[in-house]
Amino acid sequence: MKQTEDNISTNLKKLRERNSLTLDKLSEITGVSKSMLRQIEIKKSNPTISTIWKIANGLKIPFTSLLEGDRNEVKIGNFKEELPLKGETEGYRLFPIIPFSPEKAFEIYYVEIDKNTQLNAESHGGNAEESVFILEGELTIAVSDEEHSIKANEYITFNANQSHRYQNQKEEMVAALMVISYMAY
Repeated sequence: MKQTEDNISTNLKKLRERNSLTLDKLSEITGVSKSMLRQIEIKKSNPTISTIWKIANGLKIPFTSLLEGDRNEVKIGNFKEELPLKGETEGYRLFPIIPFSPEKAFEIYYVEIDKNTQLNAESHGGNAEESVFILEGELTIAVSDEEHSIKANEYITFNANQSHRYQNQKEEMVAALMVISYMAY
């Protein structure tokens, strides 16, 4: 996770300076306290998923713009190469696999959701489409209060600019791949 923490810190500071933003102004547009933003920039705090989303939405950038590091031409990795990103919800683990880049306009995550776990996701802003591919287990995904039960070897695609909820109501863990695509329209 150290690599991801370092990337978040470095990218946040670069983006803030590139946009000529003070910590006060960045706090105002993201809703994240100035002290928390400073702690992130100096690598003294590891932000939660919710905090990263607030920063990304405030800056109007993709979530993984804060996570990405230097790109290699060829990379072979493991879904769980790094420790997962932390969230407010216990039992939910999000592993970044392929970060967003303007050339690709998508990002990919490996996700694990323990039994009896529910996560309420924020709108992604912009023109984002989310696709979730269930590898193991069964997941209930509610999009604008309409529930969909997705089983292993099935997938769902939806507009991520609306509220959505993930819920594992079964006894086995859910493993899934999540792709978030950013469309130009």
